[in-house]
Amino acid sequence: MNKTVADLAKAEWSVMEALWSRGNGTATELQGDLTEAHGWAYSTVKTMLDRLVDKGYVKSRRVGNVYEYSARIKRKSVVARIVDDVYDRVLKGSLEPLMDRLLKARRLSREESVQLREMLDRYEEEDHR
Repeated sequence: MNKTVADLAKAEWSVMEALWSRGNGTATELQGDLTEAHGWAYSTVKTMLDRLVDKGYVKSRRVGNVYEYSARIKRKSVVARIVDDVYDRVLKGSLEPLMDRLLKARRLSREESVQLREMLDRYEEEDHR
């Protein structure tokens, strides 16, 4: 995915999560997946899918008389782009505000704290090779 792909709106993120979970699906199937959490009508889901196709996040193919949709890009790649954008644009290259928020307001669990320490240790080991 290149940097020129448009940002995802919050509602579009929900549709993408449904697609990543399902793998692929029709607008009707995805609408069913999203009904409990959002209560969206078929037309709403179809409109969002069409927008996601236009934005380059989703691809579609005709299967009989319906369109089947699938993610064009992996979740991990989209998350990486969003994190990079937040780091560059919002945090202006400083991790301190993010770490402060995670540590104080989000209250990292013991397990998350251990994972963070392990990640930092691995990073330092790789950096000194």
